[in-house]
Order: sequence, then C-alpha cells, then structure tokens
Amino acid sequence: MKALTDIEAVSAPFFPTGMSAKGPSTHPRQSEDIVQQINGNFGPWQLRTILLIFLCKIPTAWFMACIVYTAPTPRKGELVCRPAWNESHLETSNQHTQVDSHWADERITDRHFNLEVCNAYAESLSKSFVHAWNASGNSGISTTALQCAHVEHNAQYTSLVTQFDLICSRRVLVAVTQSSHALGGLIGGLIAYQALKHFSPRRLMLMGMLGQIFCGNLTGLVDTYQLHIYFRCLTSVFCALMYTSGQHILNDIVAGKARIIVVTLSELFWSLGLVLLPAISIYFDSWSYLYVAISSSLFVLVWLHRWIADSPRWLLRHQKTEQALQLLLESATYNNRKIPLTLDDELTAYAGHLANEQKQSYCQIWDGDTKRSQLFYIHCSWGCAMVLYNLILLMIRSLGAAQVHVNTAALGFAEMLGLFVGLYFILYTRRHWRWAGNLMIIAGLCNYFVWLLPNTPRNSRRVGLELFFWLLLKFANAASIAVLSTCTGEMVSPEKRVFMLLSVVTFSRLWLIFSPFISTLTVVHRLLPITILATMGWIYGLALRRLNRYYWNTEQPHKSQVPTPRTYRRCSTTLMRRCSSTGSEISGSSTEIIPIPATAVSISDLWQINFQTITECESGAEMDEMSYKRNSSKS
Repeated sequence: MKALTDIEAVSAPFFPTGMSAKGPSTHPRQSEDIVQQINGNFGPWQLRTILLIFLCKIPTAWFMACIVYTAPTPRKGELVCRPAWNESHLETSNQHTQVDSHWADERITDRHFNLEVCNAYAESLSKSFVHAWNASGNSGISTTALQCAHVEHNAQYTSLVTQFDLICSRRVLVAVTQSSHALGGLIGGLIAYQALKHFSPRRLMLMGMLGQIFCGNLTGLVDTYQLHIYFRCLTSVFCALMYTSGQHILNDIVAGKARIIVVTLSELFWSLGLVLLPAISIYFDSWSYLYVAISSSLFVLVWLHRWIADSPRWLLRHQKTEQALQLLLESATYNNRKIPLTLDDELTAYAGHLANEQKQSYCQIWDGDTKRSQLFYIHCSWGCAMVLYNLILLMIRSLGAAQVHVNTAALGFAEMLGLFVGLYFILYTRRHWRWAGNLMIIAGLCNYFVWLLPNTPRNSRRVGLELFFWLLLKFANAASIAVLSTCTGEMVSPEKRVFMLLSVVTFSRLWLIFSPFISTLTVVHRLLPITILATMGWIYGLALRRLNRYYWNTEQPHKSQVPTPRTYRRCSTTLMRRCSSTGSEISGSSTEIIPIPATAVSISDLWQINFQTITECESGAEMDEMSYKRNSSKS
C-alpha cells in the first residue's frame, strides 16, 4: 500500500534519536549494547543490505498500484450494451431485427456514445435503442432504468475490466479487487509478527519473495474473477511478509540518526516504483503479461538475497550465538571496526539477557502511561494517511486514461519531494508534528478550490489544473507519513514500541479494506471522492497538531529572533564596556596588566544582554524621574 504505504516496523524495536516527550511520557535513551558497539550506527556493511532491501519494495509497489493499468476506464466506442429486450416493448420479431440492425450500425460509428452505458430507459426501447441512448439528457423521459443483459467489448487492450466484465452492476468489483489486496496486507502483517518468533527475518524474507513470484504469476494467468481475487489477496500476504521482515533487519543493523534517515528514505523506493510503473505498463500491453512481468522481476532479488544480512539480535535472542558471531565478524571487517577479545563471552551474556527479557503484551500500551487521547489521535492519523496514500494513486485514472501514465509519474515525484520535506522536519525542526499538521491542513483546504475550476471538456489543460490539487495533497501526505513512520515510537516506552507500531499499522490496514469503495462515488460527482480525501487530510492535520503539544525534538534548540545590526552594535558595545570595567577593576588592584579577552556570544545570550540593557535604562529613567519629583517638592 505505504501498501500500502506500508510502513512496517511492527516487528522490530524502534528507537528514534533525539525525540523526547513532555510530562510523564518521557523515556530515557537506549544505552549502547555489544551489537551496536561492533556494527556502529552506519557503514558499508549496512549500506549493502539496506540497498538490497530497498530494491524489494519496488516490485511490491508495482503489484499494489498495477490496478491503475489493469482496470482502465473504457474509452469511447469500446462498449456496446445489449439490453434485456422485453416482448412487450416489441410488436413483431421484424421490428426486433430492424432495431438490432440499426443498433449494429450505430455501434460502428458510435456518435451517440454515453458513459452511462449500462442504463437504457424503458420508455424509449419501443422506438429504437439509438433513441434510448440519446434519452439520458432528456428530462421528459422517465428515469426507470433497465440494465444491460450483456455488454460487448471492442477494446484493443484486453483489460481486467473487459476480461471479467466488471461493468454496470458489477462496477464495484474493481474496488473489491483492491480491497482484497488490503485484506492480504492486514493478514500478512499479523502472520509476519507471529512468524518472526520462529523464523529469522532473512529466511522469512526469502519465503515472501518465492510466494510473491508463485502467486503473483497465477494472479495474472487465471481466467476467473474469483480466482483472481483469491491470488491477489494471497500475493499481498507474501508481500507483507517480505517487507515486514526487511524492515526488521533495517531497524536492527542501523542506529542513531542513520536509523531515522534510513526508515524515512525507505519509502522513497515506493515512490520510485510509481515512477517506473508507467514504463513497465507501456511495454507490456496485456494485463496478464503485466502481472507476470512484475512478479517475475523478483527472481533477480532472490539471486541477490545471499548478500542480505540477518538480524543479529534475533539470532542472539534465539541462542544462535555462532551465527551471530560470524555476522558481527563480517560487519567489523567491512566497517573496519575494532572487536573485543572477549567477544564470545559478551555475546553469550547478551544472548542470555535477551532471552530473559520480560514479556510485554499489547494491552500495556493502554495502561495510562500515555494518554488515551494521544493514542486515539495517532491511530486516526495513521488510518487517514494510509487511505490518502492509496486512494490518491488508485483514483488518478479518473482524470483521464490518456494522461494516466504521466499523472502517475507526477504523483511519484511529488511523493519523493514530500518525503525529503518530512525528513527535514524530523532532523532540523523542533516541532515536527506541528509542521506536518500545518502542511496537511493547508493542502486539504486548498483542494476545495478544485470546485471553482470551469466546467470545460477534459482536455490536457483541464487535467493539468486538477492534477495540481492532487499533487499538493500527495506531497503533504508524504511529508506527514515520514513523520508518522519515524516518530510514532516516541509516544511510548521502548519496550512497548513493537506493540504500538503493530497497533497503528493494523488499524490503518483495516481502514484500507473499505476505503477503495470511496472511488465508486464518482457516479454521484467526479469531484466528490477528492473532496472527501481533502476533508480527511485537514482533519488528521489537526490531530497531528494536537500531538505537537506533548512531543518535540529537544536536540534542536529554540530559535531566537534574528537581531538587527543596530541591536547587535548596542548589545556588543554594552558587553565590551562591562568587560573593560571588569578588567580595569582587576588591574587597579593588581600590579600586573591583564588584557581583555576577545568575547563571542550566542544569539540567545545577545538577546539576554539586550533585555538587561533595556531593564537598566528603564530603571535609570525611573530613578531620574523620582529624583526630579523629589527636588520639585522641596522647591
């Protein structure tokens, strides 16, 4: 999704650096253990594994977003509706033949094409189907609708819609296809959490790759819609196994500020997948071949899997000390780091410590250490963010089939830019929650202006104007997702972060099961779904601002106001005068001459000097006024 987006750190401890909370939720920073001491925060050994795991996200993103190209909206002239003819509407069989022949001629030219191909007005059927086709704009005709008994497809590209007849009363089945993918992500995340108790992350990742290859190819080769739904859900389960185990490895081998950067930039490869998907879909002009190409690309990653490192802490927790020792020796070799001579004993002791850790449960995140209102805000924020991430992408085809390739690539670039902005909020701002919330509120409210666009035909200019609002919402949502994925763990103590992330990701995936049906509201008005998404965006932006009251980055100092040159000269002169007077007093009481040292102050100290100078001036003015009044009273 992110699926998803699916940002998956649900099964690995996550310790963001420099993130602190106010009040009772403040938690101490983690001390360095023997694994981190040998691996370091980041190095060439970590980089190799990180890049290989990042590459695994590209085919996963392709499989999630390929519904945009495998179920395109039919174009003009590609559909022919054969209604369920009633004998009462036709006087003779000759009339039936005449109408059917007239209809066949009209199908060739298709001058009276209407998007409401599935509705034919009953009162007009007795005259001719061509007249019924034009009757949709006639208010005098009854609105009693008669659905097609059969729809003929004349499209050159055999899509998922035409192959399984997902038209008319079955229009909603396109949304069901994506809902099955979201259901697979939900199930796969829960299975991965349990499987990591028995299988190492590296082995589970290989299982996910092989399963995605097998089930993904079957998804494109089956000839019934029910089997397609089943294998799409099953493929999504293996996708979740693959990137969940990969995220576990990333969180275990990287530490410090490098972990923040790696977790945030891991979403960059989802965006890269969106940019590359249009090129893949242009080359493979059949939806079946597209599924096969996407799934078969993982054979390359299976071959590269041998260079992906395992999780050293998982190995130690399961008493596999020899394998962990081999892994750490390899890490120290590539990173050129020193190793203790008693490494065997230290690893054995650390393995015993990990095995004897107190078991935690999910209910402990609701024990009151963190306010339940804050937990409610973070869950709603995750749910809205994931819905926005997926639906903005899946509904991009509503802007027009002709521009769908360019529009998808544009969304990918907007998401990349948003991720870098979110990373800037995390690393270089004090109030990252507030900045992310403000950006979402602005983007959500600005999207309401899409209703002010002139009601002109869907040409390239009109599509470009609408696309601007979609890109703005996508950009802001990507920045907020970067903050959510990196900073959610700061809300609870370290031992509860696994369950916290499991809770928010599972909750967001539950929303994703039902969210694709929002796209069906285009039958009411084509701008209604994007309006709902915009409303969802500024509402969860307010929730992010609420979290800003309790959590911020304490490593970033408070930025002082920039002083003017006049203020700087006045304050620096005052400070130098004080230093001169202090030096004079010392030199007057001593026979030695003590030089005045050069003085440098911070901007915050400069403002304190300015405040003290103003206070002294005000005190002096008050004393002068009091003495003047005293002298006046005496005279």
